[in-house]
Amino acid sequence: MKRITLFLYNLLFVPILLILLPGYLTRIRRRGGYGNKALQRFGIFDAYALARIGTGRIWLHAVSVGEVGIALKFAREYRRRNPAARFLLSTTTSTGLAIVEKSSSEWLEPIANPVDFPVITSRLVRRLKPSALLMVEADLWPNRIAACKAQEIPVALLNARLSPRSETRFRMVRPFTAPFFNQLNVITLTDPGDVARWISLGVDKGLLHLTGNIKHDAPISAGTIPESDPSDPIFLAASTHEGEEREIAAAWLTLRKDFPRLRLIIAPRHAERRSEVRTALESIGISCRLRSEGAEISDVPLLLDTTGELSRWYPKATVVFVGKSLSLSVNHGGQNMIEPLQAGAPVLFGPHTGNFEPLATHLCEAGAAIRVNDLEEIASATRILLQDAGKRSAMIAAATGVLKPHQGATIRNCELVERLLSLPDWYRA
Repeated sequence: MKRITLFLYNLLFVPILLILLPGYLTRIRRRGGYGNKALQRFGIFDAYALARIGTGRIWLHAVSVGEVGIALKFAREYRRRNPAARFLLSTTTSTGLAIVEKSSSEWLEPIANPVDFPVITSRLVRRLKPSALLMVEADLWPNRIAACKAQEIPVALLNARLSPRSETRFRMVRPFTAPFFNQLNVITLTDPGDVARWISLGVDKGLLHLTGNIKHDAPISAGTIPESDPSDPIFLAASTHEGEEREIAAAWLTLRKDFPRLRLIIAPRHAERRSEVRTALESIGISCRLRSEGAEISDVPLLLDTTGELSRWYPKATVVFVGKSLSLSVNHGGQNMIEPLQAGAPVLFGPHTGNFEPLATHLCEAGAAIRVNDLEEIASATRILLQDAGKRSAMIAAATGVLKPHQGATIRNCELVERLLSLPDWYRA
């Protein structure tokens, strides 16, 4: 059945790629940066790169910015435990690659994710001879997995994410997907409820290991909570998508009547949308300044149109709204609401957080986050938090309790990979 699944995948891959290609090229043009290491996307590496990479590295794959953060956290902890370890980190998006390149070193080599064609993939795996293939969250490439299995290279899915939509699709074609998942050696899960979900898809229970979420494995420092009644409170809208910026700005205008010194920072998920966001704000009479042009925070909204800088602003924020979650957003599913909480900033988000369930619901039930639906609710919830430093502190304390099971998740994942590499009879069983 594994061969049938792989055959069908390769049969459909090319026509689906051609159908999706126009939209993909449009995104490339808008986002830019895809010219960097462009030949690597077709499995072509120059002699200098191949000599630098060598063989035997652990191949980590992370699709974009969020997954790259997980991969880097894992790689650094694994390297701390195993100083001789060397990594190859592939990522699909240009923004993800830009972040990885900032962390590149002798032991961490960033590459653009090669297209998953059989000939390209098998040749590359034979040339690089990775000691293991580790994929982060949900980005699985069948030919790469098959090529590694043919070379007896262990394969793992770390911090596995199974959205309700994906679960429904996999269940519809379970006879094909179950053998595919069961060829993996390890799947690490983030939530106790995920175990039953994966088993229901026909995945061997012995492959599943509950570790907690690497993304949420960081202590919350009470010392980073903004001081009570700051003179210039900051409202930060993080990882927003089209349709959300105007709603946020309108809520800010409402709040300014009571908090005239309230500052607004908007960080769109895709920095290349800067002109679009600026136009949306101008449509309701708001001008903004661009961080990419050197602007600092002031009484005029700051558009954070840079890459890799958002996390530095969380500790300064009084309240954070996390995007891709409002009903009017062109995209749904939510973005990472944990990072601002870990920085000590209370969080609001919309009703659409499917990519972060059940965690988002647990946070709301514990009083660690507030769910809002529109600009009126955004303004109302933010007003309460700006007026009540005690409530802000209580939300951060509640988040600490919700996130406690995830503490140590990175180490637990490292231990499983160490076992993969040191006990070949275990992973080949």
